[in-house]
Amino acid sequence: MKRKDKPNGITYLGCLRRLSMGMLLLPLAACSNGNGGGNGSSGAASTEISKSKEPVHLVFYSTAAWTQDAFNERFGDAMRKRFPDYTIDFIANGKGTSFQELLTAGTVIDVYWQDVNSTIPQMMEYDLHYDMTDLIKKHGIDLKTLDPASINIIKDMSGGKMYALPLVNNTSALYYNKDLFDKFGMPYPKDGITWDEVMDLTKKMRRTDNGQEYYGLVSNFQPHANLSPLAIPLLDPKTEKPTIMTDERWKILFDHLITAKRSLDNKTISFVRDRNVAMAEELANIFLNNDMTGYNWDLVAYPTFKEAPDRGPQPLPTLFGITSVSKQKDAAMEVLKYMLSEEQQLSLSERAIIPVLQNEKVLKAFGTKSKYANVNFQAILKRKFTPIAMKTKYEAKVRDLYAKSVLELAKGSVDLNTAFRQMDEDVNKMIAAEKAK
Repeated sequence: MKRKDKPNGITYLGCLRRLSMGMLLLPLAACSNGNGGGNGSSGAASTEISKSKEPVHLVFYSTAAWTQDAFNERFGDAMRKRFPDYTIDFIANGKGTSFQELLTAGTVIDVYWQDVNSTIPQMMEYDLHYDMTDLIKKHGIDLKTLDPASINIIKDMSGGKMYALPLVNNTSALYYNKDLFDKFGMPYPKDGITWDEVMDLTKKMRRTDNGQEYYGLVSNFQPHANLSPLAIPLLDPKTEKPTIMTDERWKILFDHLITAKRSLDNKTISFVRDRNVAMAEELANIFLNNDMTGYNWDLVAYPTFKEAPDRGPQPLPTLFGITSVSKQKDAAMEVLKYMLSEEQQLSLSERAIIPVLQNEKVLKAFGTKSKYANVNFQAILKRKFTPIAMKTKYEAKVRDLYAKSVLELAKGSVDLNTAFRQMDEDVNKMIAAEKAK
C-alpha cells in the first residue's frame, strides 16, 4: 500500500482482513506515554448500549510506544468491562506492526490513536481519515463539555470536520527536587513562578559540593517549545514555510533552552533517574510512566511568560479517530463515548490522568487517589490551557530539525542567527523533498 500526501479515497478496502490472533502476540514497544481523558457527553454512562446482532470486534492501533499493559490500565480494561460482548484488541507499534505493514497485510484498524501531533496527519497520510461529526451527534456526545483547546485543534486540523475525539490530555509542569533545595537552603519554587525567575534559579542551583556536581534545569524542545503558552506554530499553516526566521518569540524559547542546557554542562541528565538536578520541565504525566517513589519531589504550575502572563501551557491531547474502513463505526463510537463519560473521566482524574471533560466534580478529583501523597497535583490544572498552535503533517520532522541545534548553541559553536538560518534552510529542503516523493 502506498501512502498518499493528498488522499482522495480508500484504495485498499477490498483487500483488508481482520488481524490474526497470532499477530497480537508480537512483541510490543515499551510504554512512554501517559495521558488523561474527558467526556463530551454528560450522560454517556447512563445511555443504553445498543446490541449488535453481529459479533463486534474492534481493533485499536497506535504508533505511540504503549505496551498492552499500559493500554489496558488506561483504556482497555474499562472498555471490556463495560462492553463484555465486544472483542477489543490493541496492536502496539513494533516489529511487523508498523502502519504500512499492517495495511499491506490487510489488517482492518477500527480506531487509530496518538497524540495531537500525529493522529490526524497519519490518518490522512494513509487515507484512513473519517469525519465523525454525524456519529458524534447520533450518539449524543456534547463537544461543549470537552476541553475547548483540544476540540478546536481537531476541527482546525480536520478542515472544520471531526476526524478524532480527545479521550485524555497532557501538558507540562515544573518539577523540583526537594532534597536539593533543602541541601542548599533555597526556598522551593511556588505556583506563579515566571520563566525569568526559573532561569535565575537555574543558575543558582548549579553547584559543586564535596566533589559532587549538582545541576540546574532539565528542559528540552519538547515540551518547552511545543507546549509553551506562546503557541508558536513550527510552520505557517498556509504557506508551509518555517516560522523560525519570522517570529521573534523563538529567540525567547531558545534562550531558555540554551541556559538550561548549559546548567547541565551540556550533558544529558535525567531528573527521574539521576536525581542530581534541581528542576525539570517535563510532561505532566511523568510520574505515571516512571517509578518516583522514594524520591522527594513535587511540582508547581507551568511557569508564566511575561509576554503571556495569564496564559497556561498548551495541552497535549491524545486523539482517537474512527477509521474510514471500520465496519463497526457505531460500536466504536459507543466505546469512545463511554470513555468520555463522567464515570470514566472521574476515574482517570482521580489517578492524576488529565481529563478532557470540563466538569467541576471531575477536575476537583484530580490526583486524589494517586499513589503519590502530598503532591501539588492541582497546580497542573491551575490555569486555562492556551489554544494549541496549528499543526501540519510535517510536525515531527520540523520539530527535530529545530531541536537539534540546541546543543551546538549551548556549546557556543554557532550563534543564534546562524543557527536559525540553517534551520530555515534545512526545513525548506525537507519539505521540498517530502513533496517530491
